[in-house]
Amino acid sequence: MRRTSLAVLATCAATPALALECDDGMRAFTHQAGETCIPQNPKRIVSLGSKNVTVPLIELGHTPVGRQGSLCEDGTATIRASAVSTGVEFDNSEIAFVGDYPVDLELVAALEPDLIIWPDWQDEVNIDQLNLIAPTVAYATDSTIHDGQAFFARLLGAEDHLVRAKARYDAQIAQLAALVPTGTTVSVIHGSDGGFWTSYPYGNLTLILEDAGFDVVDIQASIAPGEYPTFSAERLQEFDADWVFTTYRTDREETPVDATAAMENAFPGYCEVLTACAEGRFIALPREELTTPSYDAVGAAIFALTTHMSNPFTQPTK
Repeated sequence: MRRTSLAVLATCAATPALALECDDGMRAFTHQAGETCIPQNPKRIVSLGSKNVTVPLIELGHTPVGRQGSLCEDGTATIRASAVSTGVEFDNSEIAFVGDYPVDLELVAALEPDLIIWPDWQDEVNIDQLNLIAPTVAYATDSTIHDGQAFFARLLGAEDHLVRAKARYDAQIAQLAALVPTGTTVSVIHGSDGGFWTSYPYGNLTLILEDAGFDVVDIQASIAPGEYPTFSAERLQEFDADWVFTTYRTDREETPVDATAAMENAFPGYCEVLTACAEGRFIALPREELTTPSYDAVGAAIFALTTHMSNPFTQPTK
């Protein structure tokens, strides 16, 4: 089986006229790190990283043989966001745990994978090391739900599934958009020690809101992608909007109480400062469904948003 190093990938990228030649049963696949020969129909996939890789694989019908996982306080390994998005966990599947951070390369090799998927944020193991075990492709974890699902559909030959899932998303967005008057504003914010943090875009939440016709407030929309700046408490009012959202991590057993406590810690009395909060439009949502490249998870998030925004007693006055 042919392996492809980063040096070869760089050469292929620099000289596109030289097409990558693959062995029988293999095909050339273009990804973030270049081009690699991968199996026509991969059967033994090892997924590194978190929810961004494993959940869409399972959703598209390809349960990996191994996965890097997260460890709970009691030492139990878990697949972040998978239980709520797919119903699959380590304890009810044959997925092997290959380590937390760093990943255990011996455990990966022992599974004899025919394909490894490497998220671009990994820094404890590089793609050259993984290519010695099996063909490895790089995935951009800051991809939108649409780009992420398109990547995995192309990787797995599941384009038909993608078409149906996108059609369902469009119908759900249309239902939410029908509730949104023109000019409705939104923001997403988290309390932290000494201030507030956010990002733009904020996972799937920003995509959903903008696709449905909401306007993100200027202070959040000015943030460069990939940055997570912290703002001083004095700037809290700049995040006020018709609807203000925060999130909490269910994989850490957090609840909305944790999210609001973090806000109160950063700015005591914050709810009196934010009009949206004082009028019942400050909403805490579980972060897993909002940051996973899964149309099933996104559908659950859209339903939650539609439910909140259907409440006739919390509508903003225009």
